[in-house]
Amino acid sequence: MISQIKRALISTFRNIPGKGVGKKVVVIECDDWGGIGVPSVEAYQSLKKAGLPMDSSRYSRFDTLESATDLEALFEVLTRHKDSRGNAAVMSPFYNTANPNYEKISANGFAHYEREPLQTSIRERAKGDVIKAWSEGINAGIWMPEYHGREHIATAMWLRALQGRDEKMSAAFGHGFASYSPEGTPKVAQNFRPNFYIESDADLNSLKQDMLDGISLFFEAFGFYPTVFNAPNGVFIDGFDQHLMAHQIRYNAVPRQRLDRDANGQYRLKTFRTGDKTPHGMTVYVRNCNFEPTEKSYAGLGHALSQIQGAFICGKAAVIGTHRVNFVGGMDEKNRSKGLGELDRLLSAITKKWPDVVFMSAKDFTNLL
Repeated sequence: MISQIKRALISTFRNIPGKGVGKKVVVIECDDWGGIGVPSVEAYQSLKKAGLPMDSSRYSRFDTLESATDLEALFEVLTRHKDSRGNAAVMSPFYNTANPNYEKISANGFAHYEREPLQTSIRERAKGDVIKAWSEGINAGIWMPEYHGREHIATAMWLRALQGRDEKMSAAFGHGFASYSPEGTPKVAQNFRPNFYIESDADLNSLKQDMLDGISLFFEAFGFYPTVFNAPNGVFIDGFDQHLMAHQIRYNAVPRQRLDRDANGQYRLKTFRTGDKTPHGMTVYVRNCNFEPTEKSYAGLGHALSQIQGAFICGKAAVIGTHRVNFVGGMDEKNRSKGLGELDRLLSAITKKWPDVVFMSAKDFTNLL
């Protein structure tokens, strides 16, 4: 009990700054959808035998392209829980809209990057009719996609590493796995996951074009443009928000502190508050709750509820950040069962503790904000 009170007090203190909404609103934002991740159990086993640290992270152990079964199981949990208005819980998945085209990159001798559109990845690699499942979730109002950058890969840096012919890098590439980085890779760029991490100004223009291309691919996949952007791994480029705004994206979901690359090429922590506006007029809001039930450090349901309570005490929406890896079972069905079981318990606890709660998508929340 003392521990719960302490957590609630810390959460309350953190939620004091920023704009409130005056309602008990819960927004669930889930990152990393659309990325290939680990292509298969066979690829995982082969790479583990080759000496890659596949068990060092849940992302290299469990994260893989979503299946129709994954989405159907997730939707079943969401529809089971209703808010004070009778609406089901809704999740806002943040999509990466392209993956590496390994065949083309290999054919050009790693000279330049080639991408595979999201729809191609889903149609050729995903199990079951995932696109149909998307549509059903969107039509039901429980699955409302937003934008997470084109790839979840620092593509320019990754390509240069491949040109170095590192043996383990080559093995990872050969099995269609992009999230391995050799020794000497900067800590912030480990496994090349932060799409907006670059090593020089020479990469700025191509990265901008990639980001905008990703928005076009989002429209091709879903038939509408995203409203909200979130940068992979909390790493971004100062000023790039103006390019997002030019393509109809008006809101940025951020951590309290994000690494932004400044005009001098240095990545520095920038602090945000909900309701702040960037110099170019983009509105930011802070993800003030974390829910990672398959992470080893997961502190249990009580911790998540304390974060939500702290937000509500301050009149803030509870914006919950989570990741696809918690809800997919392509590598191990037990992983999906664990994540969905905890999500089911969390939503039950929320509706019981706060019967006046309102579930909102990220887009609906921005309208309220």
